[in-house]
This record gives sequence, C-alpha cells and structure tokens, in this order.
Amino acid sequence: MFLLWIVLGFLGFAVGCGSSGSTPSGIPGGGGSTTANVLAIAVDGGPTANQANGAIYPNGAFASATICAPGSSSNCVTVDHLLVDTGSMGLRVLQSAISSLSLPAVNASNGPAAWECVSFVDGSLLWGQVEAATVILSGETAKNIPIQVVSSSGTNIPSTCSNGGVNENTQALLGANGILGVGLEPIDCGAACDPNGGNASPPVPAYYTCSSAPCSPAFVTESNQVTNPVAVLPVDNNGVIVELPALSSSAATVTGNLVFGIGTESNNQLPSTAKAFSLSCDEFFTTMFENQTYSIDPLTCTGSAGGFIDSGSNALFFPNVNDSIQICPTSTPVGDLSSFYCPPSLLNLSAVNQDPNTLYQATTNFSVGNAQTLFTSASTTSNAAFSTLAGPVPSTSGFDWGLPFFYGKNVFTAMDLGQGVQSAYWAY
Repeated sequence: MFLLWIVLGFLGFAVGCGSSGSTPSGIPGGGGSTTANVLAIAVDGGPTANQANGAIYPNGAFASATICAPGSSSNCVTVDHLLVDTGSMGLRVLQSAISSLSLPAVNASNGPAAWECVSFVDGSLLWGQVEAATVILSGETAKNIPIQVVSSSGTNIPSTCSNGGVNENTQALLGANGILGVGLEPIDCGAACDPNGGNASPPVPAYYTCSSAPCSPAFVTESNQVTNPVAVLPVDNNGVIVELPALSSSAATVTGNLVFGIGTESNNQLPSTAKAFSLSCDEFFTTMFENQTYSIDPLTCTGSAGGFIDSGSNALFFPNVNDSIQICPTSTPVGDLSSFYCPPSLLNLSAVNQDPNTLYQATTNFSVGNAQTLFTSASTTSNAAFSTLAGPVPSTSGFDWGLPFFYGKNVFTAMDLGQGVQSAYWAY
C-alpha cells in the first residue's frame, strides 16, 4: 500500500520547537556508538553543479553511501550525491554510478528476476532491476538488502510504467546519482505487491518480470521488495533525524546530518518540547491553510491527501487557494518556472498542522519568495539552498512540507515497525 510519491522539481539554472505535542513513548531500537549513526548531508547543488554546462539542483539534500556486493568488504563503490528522501523507501542508484559492481538479481514470486517501476507525481519515472547489495551508511551497515539499480538503457520499459513520462536514468536528468529513501516504512510497497497480501491478479504495476516481451507486472514477496536500509541496520533502526541549520533566505551550500535511530542514543533523543504527529490512513496528518483543510479521515480512510513532510521535495508545495499567489511564468531567463510561486514581494504565511488522532495542533510559520528572483540571482552566485521556495499543486495533492521546512529544525521520521511496536510518526 505504500508506493513512492516524490516531488522532484529539478531545475537547471543554466539556460535551458514550541509547546509539547503528543510525543510517542516506548520507542524501541538497539543502541550503538554515538558517532557511527551520523551521516553527513549537504545541500550543495548536486553532482552536476560544478561541471561544465552543468546545472544546480535547488534544495536537494545529498549524502553518500558505500555499496558492496553481498558478503564482500572489498568489492565496493562509494556513491556520492544520493538524494536524501524522507518521502520514499529504499535505495535507488544509477547503474552508471556502480558500473564496476556485479550484484546478484532478486527474484519475483514467479521465479524470474524482478524489475521495478517508480513513478513520480510529475510524470517522470525510474526503471531498473532489483538487486541485492550491502549498504554502508557512515559507521553502520545494512547487509544484503534489495535495492533498485536504475537501468542505463531506456528500452523495453512497459507502457504501464512509461506512460509518456520522462525516464530520469542519467545523472543530468535525475540531478543525483540516486535516491536514499529513509521514509516511514521498512519496504517500498508492502502487502499490495506481495502474493500473500490477499490481492487479486494482475498485480499492481510496480514490480515486473521481463523473461518475455513485453515485461509484465509481477508479485514480489515483502522480503524481496526494495528495502529502507535504515530498517535493517543492526542498531539505530527505528527512524531518522534530518538536522539542518536555519537559513534566512538562500545560500550556496548548507551542511547538516542524517542521524539514524530515535531514542536509541544520546544524540537522537526526542526532546520533550517536540511536536509529534501520529498519522492517519496513507500516513498523512491534517494541515489547515487559508480556511482549507487537507486531511484523510482516520476512521473511514476517505479524503484525497493531507499534510506530509518530505525532504525529497525541493520546495513547499501547497494549493493556491483562490489563486491568491502569483505563479511564475513559463518563459524566463532560467527556464520554465511555472512549478513555483513568484509573488511580487515576500509573503509571510502560516498553516496549522494537526494530529488526526489526538487533535493536537501546532502552527507553522513560513515565507514564500519570488522563485524567479531567487534563481536569477542564484545563476550568478551559485546558490543551491533556498528557505522561501514554494510552488502550487492541486488541492487533491495535500500540503507537502518540503525541504524549506527542514531548515532550522530537527525533523524526526519514525518508521512503522508493525506488530503493535511503533507506529509511524513525524516530529519536529
């Protein structure tokens, strides 16, 4: 029931904490050292920012990981500029970034090797085989887990996957060498893709087998689905914290940390002042903005979308209520900016986030700047981090608290561990 939902508003600049919330208790997880669970992250423009004719990825938080063949400590490649994404689950890496590795295939339930299609809300996609790898994150290791290796080839992609979208299978198109999905679930699809999940055939078009053309949807057991690497760390495996410093407007680079575990070490404790939000169906909380409520009813599971926190989104994306905020033009010196807002002057706004189960509320203040002004300036100053970047989405898409939300906060993403142990929540 959990498929990727990421807003990747990649843009080339070249032409072309307050009062106490409902803090969850009884947080499980093993303990380790106080430094091995910290992975450096940087908002630095991405892998092509300093290349000739390269482009800056705005508001992308990147980290590195070492990927090894299972059981090997020497047959490894360290991959930089993996997009840190609390809105998805699993490691997805470009085949070109690990071309020297030969990783074993992971099979679908009907026998042949499993392939996966990941579709983004902007219509783009990632297509690639599921393979087994050992993933080293700072000083902690996720052994022998399924990852998606994004194919360098664009052929034989089934129409149910491509659907006319752009295949972002290169560094230039993706703006990264891959995606490090450290979101709310241990795996990326769950029962919806498992043959034992009570699902009727045909399977949902997420996993495929390609032993004959065209590739066709296939069931994949949960143990073989692309896995959130944090979930299988031997310690500090119940969630993550994204730590980024405050940013008043924009900067060339911002550095911070991705901390593994919540409540398992001295450096990952949930403060008593944190605002914590348990989640409703499809893992949303409620956000109220401009007299509009974005939510999923926790009892009936009805509604379109609520509020969610997603470091993989490079802006705050929310509905343009009553068309009150000016949208950027399609034609500017730095390209089509119609995915972003361009108010004539800085807007200072606020929204209320609400726990759908306890009804605890907290107000979040934020600002919206003119993206064209920000990016035009950035094209000469090489700025890659923007605290006031925002853009419009349909009302059915809810309220996406993207990377600007993270500046100046420690944002906790707690995984759903199931079996009554720990339900997913966000806290900040």
